[in-house]
Amino acid sequence: MKELSLYQIRDIALESGRAVFSMQQLSNLIGKPKQVCTVYASRLVKKGLAVRLLKGKISFEKDEFIIASQLIEPSYISLGSALLFHGITKQIQKSIECVTAKNSLRFKKIGVVYHKIPGSLFFGFKKHLKGKSYVMIAEPEKALLDGLYLNVFSENTLKELSQEISLKKLKALMKKFNGRGKKKLEKMIK
Repeated sequence: MKELSLYQIRDIALESGRAVFSMQQLSNLIGKPKQVCTVYASRLVKKGLAVRLLKGKISFEKDEFIIASQLIEPSYISLGSALLFHGITKQIQKSIECVTAKNSLRFKKIGVVYHKIPGSLFFGFKKHLKGKSYVMIAEPEKALLDGLYLNVFSENTLKELSQEISLKKLKALMKKFNGRGKKKLEKMIK
């Protein structure tokens, strides 16, 4: 097996389009055993070519949105963070807010919060290229729908943003959702 330099590993990782890797993903990418990748990861972090996010996870990009979008999968950036990304609000949250079909998680050190939503509400997001990687971000109407479902946004927020978003699209997205909480959403979104 040919030995790879740390720079080659970083370049291979970035060329793949991903920025955040678990040791297993890095192992699969460069064709080395997981234990060897753990050593490589430590060296990459020491050399400043990568950032350690959590135990067993590194990132080759420092962009918070890329990290938040790829750290926990499946997930996408939503709520106020998505509205900020789309330029609908100027309000900056202290943490990047994401939604996932997995359990809710909070990573204070890196400033990312994941809210659990039902699998039947896991739609309405797109992949956007950012830097040498990508982010998964909710469409503005879906970010609002997620926030209403999670009680992060109120009916007042809906009224405030009604000029910035398409109510027709919001209603169409709501109709796609079949699950607990649908009646509550229907009352809010008339």
